[in-house]
Amino acid sequence: MAGTRLMLPSVIAAAALMMVGCAHRPPPPLHSSSLVVQRSAGGFRPLVRAKVAGHPMTLLVDTGALKSMLPSGFARAHNLVTKSSGFDRLTEDSNGNVAQLPLLANVPVQFEGEAKSGTLDFLMIASDATEEGILAPQDIVRPGWVVVIDIGHEEVRYEEEDAALKRLVGEASPLREVDFHRCLNEGFFDRSHRIVNTNINGVSASMLLDTGASRTVLARNNPALRSMLEVQGYRSTSKGVISTGTILMVENVRVLFSEISFVLPVMVNPTAHSCWQGALGADVLRHCTLVWGWSSLWSACRTPAEPLAALSTAGATRRRE
Repeated sequence: MAGTRLMLPSVIAAAALMMVGCAHRPPPPLHSSSLVVQRSAGGFRPLVRAKVAGHPMTLLVDTGALKSMLPSGFARAHNLVTKSSGFDRLTEDSNGNVAQLPLLANVPVQFEGEAKSGTLDFLMIASDATEEGILAPQDIVRPGWVVVIDIGHEEVRYEEEDAALKRLVGEASPLREVDFHRCLNEGFFDRSHRIVNTNINGVSASMLLDTGASRTVLARNNPALRSMLEVQGYRSTSKGVISTGTILMVENVRVLFSEISFVLPVMVNPTAHSCWQGALGADVLRHCTLVWGWSSLWSACRTPAEPLAALSTAGATRRRE
C-alpha cells in the first residue's frame, strides 16, 4: 500500500488533530513479534499478526502510510464505529486517486505474543475484499523509543532507542544514522513519512522509505528517468490503497542506499508527488534493519546474497509470456 499520504487544509486542522492524538489511551505493547513476509514475483510484503477489536487479522507494516488503516468490511462485521465526518481524512494513494476516509478511534489491538492490548486510531478504507489492515509504525512509537523493522530476519521489535542502538552496533552490518526530511505540507506535527536522498543510476533522487511498497517505485518527476530513455520496459499493475493503476516495469536499475548497492527492476509510476520522487520498497529494504524513532532514523543494510535482477527477471519473463 505504497505512498499513502494526507493533505491537511490548514494549520488549525493540524493542531486540532494533535490535541485529539494527545487524548488517546496508550498504544498496544509490542516487544518483539514475528513478521510474515509474503513473496511474489520479486515483491515482498511484511505482515504482523494481531487481534484487532478482539478478532485475528494481519497488518501490513507500512512505513509509507501516514496512518494505520482497516478495511470497511472488517469494521462493519465487528461493529466498529466511525467518528463524525469532521474527522474524515482526505487521502491520496500511490496511483494519485483521492478519497475521504472516516476515522475509527481507539480500536483495541493486541499483537501476537503480547499479553496485553492497547488502542490505535485507524482510517477506514472502502474494501470488502480483504480483512488485511495497515500498521503505520509512527502510530506506536513514542519519544525515546524505536520500532525496529527487520524484514530479512522476519522480526519487528519495539524498544528503547538507546538499547536498540547498543544491541545493533555489534552486528555484522554497520549501523548508520540516516538523514531524512518530512513533508511540511502534510501537517506541521506529522512525522510519518521519511524521505531520504538515494542514488539511482548515478542520479540523486528524493525517495520515500516505504516497506508497504512491495517493489521500488520511481515517480514521473524522478530525475533518474532520463537515464532510462533508451531502455524498453513492460506494463504491469500497481495496487494502491483505494485503486489499481497501470505502471511500467524497467529492469536492471542501480540503486544505492545506506552505502549498499542494489541492481533490480523498478516500477515507473505516471503520478508525481511534490514531496518525493519515488519510493524505496520492501525489495530493497528487506536487506536492511530499519530503526524507526520518533524523530530519528537508523539503518544497517546488508549486501544482497543473491543477484536481485536475476531473481526478478524470471518472474518478469513469465508475465510477458
